Amino acid sequence: MRTKRLFLIATILISSAVTIFAAMPKDTIRTAIPADSIKMGNALYVKNCARCHKLKDPGKYTMAKWPGLVNKMQKRAKISDEQKALILTYLATAAKK
Repeated sequence: MRTKRLFLIATILISSAVTIFAAMPKDTIRTAIPADSIKMGNALYVKNCARCHKLKDPGKYTMAKWPGLVNKMQKRAKISDEQKALILTYLATAAKK
C-alpha cells in the first residue's frame, strides 16, 4: 500500500514537474517532496545509472531536460515506471534552474 501511495505521489509530482519545479526555488522543492522519496530516488539513481556510466551531476541539467534523458535510459537500465518517477523526484531537488 505504501509503495502504491509513493508511486501515485511521485507520478503526480513528475507529471507536473517541468512546470512546477522550473518555477520553484530548490529549497521549496525539497520541502514539498517527502524526504524518503528523495532518498529512494537517490539510491535508485546511484544503483541503476552507475552500472553503465559515470553519474551525471543532477545540477548539470534543468528539470525540463531530465525527464527526456531518464526516459531514454529507462529500458536500458531496466527500471519500472515507479523507479523512474522516484529517480526524477530526486533529480528535481538538484536540477539546474
